Amino acid sequence: MQEKSKYQGWLLAGLYNGLQKLSIPIFGVLSTMILAHGALTKPEMGVWTIFLTSTSFVELIRQALVKTSLIKYVNHADGEEQRYVLAAALFINSIVTILLIAAITICAGWLASVLNAEGLKPMLYIFAGGMVLLIPFSHFEWALYSKSEFKGLFWVYFFRQGFNLFMIVLYFLFYREVSLNVLVVFFNLGILIGIIVAYLQVKKHLTCTFILKKEWLSSLWHFGKYVFGSGVSTLVFSNASQMMLSPILGSTSFTASQGIANRVINLSDIPSQVLSDILYPKSSKKENAANRERIKFFYEKTVGVALSVNIPIVCFMIAFPKIIILILGGKDYLDAVPYLQCIAITGIFLTFLKYFGVIIDSTGRPKVNFLTISFIALLHVAITYYCIKQFGFIGAAYAAIVSNIIGFIVSQVILYRYFKINIINCFKYAFAFYPEIATMLRDKIKV
Repeated sequence: MQEKSKYQGWLLAGLYNGLQKLSIPIFGVLSTMILAHGALTKPEMGVWTIFLTSTSFVELIRQALVKTSLIKYVNHADGEEQRYVLAAALFINSIVTILLIAAITICAGWLASVLNAEGLKPMLYIFAGGMVLLIPFSHFEWALYSKSEFKGLFWVYFFRQGFNLFMIVLYFLFYREVSLNVLVVFFNLGILIGIIVAYLQVKKHLTCTFILKKEWLSSLWHFGKYVFGSGVSTLVFSNASQMMLSPILGSTSFTASQGIANRVINLSDIPSQVLSDILYPKSSKKENAANRERIKFFYEKTVGVALSVNIPIVCFMIAFPKIIILILGGKDYLDAVPYLQCIAITGIFLTFLKYFGVIIDSTGRPKVNFLTISFIALLHVAITYYCIKQFGFIGAAYAAIVSNIIGFIVSQVILYRYFKINIINCFKYAFAFYPEIATMLRDKIKV
């Protein structure tokens, strides 16, 4: 019998996680195609893009404060202590969500005015009501992540996103147009469906007791506050141009075109998302977190495997942007073609930058990650403002390229200092992956 591929364990672990990560942008792409091809006007598509960006801010703030620390400490805690970690995580999750609901309710009108997004205010009010559902949904989701229950997570997001898409299709077939407020209602109902499916998947890991312990509340909060800062900085880095285009250029149509291009970029980021969800629990374990050689191997191998998928996708986007935009959005969105060509190259740099944060956080250095990402984010905001003012819509893409190159250099210097990570090894793993996967598939076929 031939020796099993050294990648086989990670590939099997990533199968359902990959399907789950893939389902989110695919459902998003399908809904975008329906909305862009007639259900919404281009300015309305811009408002919808701004709304989705706003929800991503909410999601990431909550994840940064709770999810990362929950996964870390569940993997550190003994069996008896794990229920106290889950209780502390649920408590912090609830408090943070309530504060966010209050903030959105108070600031909805101001945000709509500043972002030049007519119709955003009632959308945020509806979403604020639905945010209560995010408390049990995210608690179940994060518990599944902490146990590496990727199969269950796949079904959670399949039904959540699938229901949302089904309702959009059904409504469109009957009415041909979909209002923005109705879309938010569908969004909230999708969360409710996700709660039901998630509970069925996670109930075996839950206990009927809810006991708060001060030491676990303190541990999760103090670890999470730095991850929170890093998360906010990451959001600023990822979404600065989406929030700045409409106020500077005076129309949400530019945001709509950018949103179409970003849907494509999100597809190319799937390999990185899949592997980061596998890498974080592995590198968080006690026996791995203090082992510099093992962390070096984890980083180089994971980035290499992600690059082996990302590089062909990036090349395809650069070569055929017009076809992609026509399929996804139609002729009204052809101004996104040069933007997509420019922004595609950032997919390579983002792969390195994403795993920088994963490794630094999981090895107990969240403050380093926070300071690094905050510096890059603030620099990105300044560069983005200048480039949009100077070059218009395409300036947002120029800013992203410059900022990603700077972030790549800074992060690699830090990783070399702590773990002696060599980026050449990442590319070696990337090209070595192709014969490895071919061998594994051949062995499976023979069996």
